[in-house]
Amino acid sequence: MRVRKNIECLSTSELHDLREAFAGIYSLPESNPKSFAKIAGLHGLPSPSYCNHSGTGGFLSWHRAYLLELENALREIKCDVTLPFWDYNSTANKGIPEPCKSPTYVNRSGATVDNPLYKGPIAPSAGGGFTTRRADINTVSFEDLAISANSNQSTPTFNSYAGTLNGIHGTVHIRFSGSMSSVSTAAFDPIFFFHHANVDRLWANWQASIGGATPSSELNSILQPFPKPYTNSWHAGIDFQNVSDWDYRYQNWCFIIPPFIWPEMRLLRIPIDPWVFEAKRIKLVLTSKSMLMQSLEIRVFVNDPKANSETKLIGNENFAGSFGLFGMGKAHGHSIHGDSPQKLTLDISNTVHKLVNKRNKEITLNLVPITSSLKPFDPKNAEHMDIEIEAI
Repeated sequence: MRVRKNIECLSTSELHDLREAFAGIYSLPESNPKSFAKIAGLHGLPSPSYCNHSGTGGFLSWHRAYLLELENALREIKCDVTLPFWDYNSTANKGIPEPCKSPTYVNRSGATVDNPLYKGPIAPSAGGGFTTRRADINTVSFEDLAISANSNQSTPTFNSYAGTLNGIHGTVHIRFSGSMSSVSTAAFDPIFFFHHANVDRLWANWQASIGGATPSSELNSILQPFPKPYTNSWHAGIDFQNVSDWDYRYQNWCFIIPPFIWPEMRLLRIPIDPWVFEAKRIKLVLTSKSMLMQSLEIRVFVNDPKANSETKLIGNENFAGSFGLFGMGKAHGHSIHGDSPQKLTLDISNTVHKLVNKRNKEITLNLVPITSSLKPFDPKNAEHMDIEIEAI
């Protein structure tokens, strides 16, 4: 399942992938249905404009389908890319995300190049050129809108909920001025899609927690120009009521653990924030950039900094579980799998929720490496691994 993350939580590698994917679809001709010019143009110019901005008559469903159209195009350039969301309340100054602020960035090769997330190309048929924003946009705060959006999450009825969310969404557009402030050109700014991914995330969270009945005006709304496969008819709102039906979900919180080397650094201290208590599931996600030489088990203990390879597992409330990384051994460097990345997850929700309360100031995670030979772990293996916390 695809996981859409907060854009502020993307790793350096994930940001490179995102930028390269946007640059890829920017370069496609407008005649290509997967081009940015073609997809962005579905929202406003060139005519006809398909987007629905009626708060209670297809607005949320249409834009959910629209985001998938753009995300699928990005994934044809970079197959693992997902569309991140911009949480208005998560940035340092409660403003636009850092990856969208600068006209340039340093790419994988170390060269300074144009930042595809800073501005987007406007389709030739819509006038050409590039999108614009107000000159001081990097200092504009959206904190009040984040507060309003969070308050709206407890609204019990769909019409009231969707109408309020639509109004908040519109204010975000207007505060940008420039291209984002007009339906005709808004979608040519790449931040449009991160903004709408957040709107979609808020709606998905509301559906999961409140789930008020969706009126027929939303369910029966026709989502042109998104066709049902193998038919001559368009999708309707009812087809886009569940994000799981489209194989994606949102990671509402994140905590990226800085790079570390065992055994010198294996105790991770994580500040207690509200997400710890609000998240339904908390997972450790370990990514190994390539298969290891040594096979390795990583045992995870919560709030037990003294745990080691001898610490008992059965009946130990601090033991959250373990990762197992199967090593290549003598075949390392001689197998088609040797350079394949591994991504493993460990659900630590039950252990964390059992041991942590609001009086705690931090959580400690003790990662204990155990090799298959029971010999000391080679720290060089850890240089190929990243670990983060995923909370939903």
